[in-house]
Amino acid sequence: MQTASELDIEKRGTLLFEPGELPLDDDDWRRLESLVAASSFDHIIGGDANEAHSVWVSRYFNDIDIPRALNDTALAIETIVMSPKMRRFYARFTGTETLYLRRCQANKMHAGDFIGMHKDQDSSPYYYATVVFHLESDYEGGYFETQDRRRYRPRRHMALVNNCSIPHQVTTVESGTRLTLACFLSMTDAPCNNTRYDFTIASPDSSPRQ
Repeated sequence: MQTASELDIEKRGTLLFEPGELPLDDDDWRRLESLVAASSFDHIIGGDANEAHSVWVSRYFNDIDIPRALNDTALAIETIVMSPKMRRFYARFTGTETLYLRRCQANKMHAGDFIGMHKDQDSSPYYYATVVFHLESDYEGGYFETQDRRRYRPRRHMALVNNCSIPHQVTTVESGTRLTLACFLSMTDAPCNNTRYDFTIASPDSSPRQ
């Protein structure tokens, strides 16, 4: 188990957790993967912080004003990722179990897709930590890369946690499919009045590159 200093997200910025360090069991992972697999995705080519993307997104929670579930799938995902055992896990690096899921989305990336450099707190200053659950390993490229060029390549059923003040990107996927579930945690559910850009969605007839 990682020590307290190794879990200091304020100092370290980005944390990695192996499958055995997470409280999710095989049934939890199967349920998450099934819920994401049944979801519909939009091809996003521009983010709400005005960053360039090419990523396929299925949204479950959003907080344009206050955090809200967008569909029934969101509530099913919430029971897993915000369960008591997961709150205790998050408290290891946030210092509290009183946390709110302000935003949650699945990100699917095929060959040629990427996520441009951005900072999550540009979307909302209330975002504290983003927990990214990795659902696939069979791809090349697609590194999570911070502004200082640190690179991470989590395997399936690992979690990457990033301090939302840290600029980062996902490099271009070279082959295969990169699939993740990103959960944006906050210590408040207060309304957010931050100005955001509209997401830019590609034309409906666009299709994933293989």
